[in-house]
Amino acid sequence: MESTPSPTPPPPTVVSRTSARVGLLLAAGVLATAGCGSTPVTGAGGGAPGPARSIGDAPLVVTPTPAVTPTPAPTPTPAPAASTGSTPGPVRAVPLPGSTPTATPVPLSVCSPEGIGLTVGEADAAMGLRVLPVRLTNCGTRPYSLNGHPAVRVLDAERAPLAVTVKRGSAGIATLANFDAAPKPLTLQPREYAEFQLVWRNTVTAGDKAPDNGRYLEVAPLPGRPRLTVPADLDLGTTGRLGVAPWSAPAR
Repeated sequence: MESTPSPTPPPPTVVSRTSARVGLLLAAGVLATAGCGSTPVTGAGGGAPGPARSIGDAPLVVTPTPAVTPTPAPTPTPAPAASTGSTPGPVRAVPLPGSTPTATPVPLSVCSPEGIGLTVGEADAAMGLRVLPVRLTNCGTRPYSLNGHPAVRVLDAERAPLAVTVKRGSAGIATLANFDAAPKPLTLQPREYAEFQLVWRNTVTAGDKAPDNGRYLEVAPLPGRPRLTVPADLDLGTTGRLGVAPWSAPAR
């Protein structure tokens, strides 16, 4: 049996030293030419990047980073300024020493041509004893003088006078020092006020007489001066007596 001869390998390629040197010189020339024709990329801090340049055959594209616009901080809304107006609030009843009024007087009524206005509080009640404060405010532009006791009449719902005896002082109804004190002259400047008080007992003693219920007060600040009429609730019972304190300046 015959054997097949193995193929003979090709002879090795012999590269001379001269050819190798020529190849290296050509490659160095190509690289030097490519380096001279390219533009270096500007690094950070070197200014804005220019158009894209190619290094050899591969293009180099530099994409600028978009600037970030800061979000403005919200403007705080200032708090509303506190009111500094001088508009007065509702008036307050001034009670007898040691007592407390049951409610605030009604707002000031119409300012009269004399430049005054009246407000009436609610009666302070204790064991059938009633004490009612009445305030006079100088709502005009000139000083207003007071001295002594006001002249008072009690009117019913139809504004007819009731048969009630009105006396200066406590009138024997109760022992009240401020009712029996000596009057003192007062001068009210605009927006100042003074007060007097009324006292009575809500007692029904006569079975054949209907209790008196006042619905209005008619007040002359001093006898002979113009009268003012204001709403008021006076449950006078059947005693038919009413005591009037002198004008006084409440403690401020």
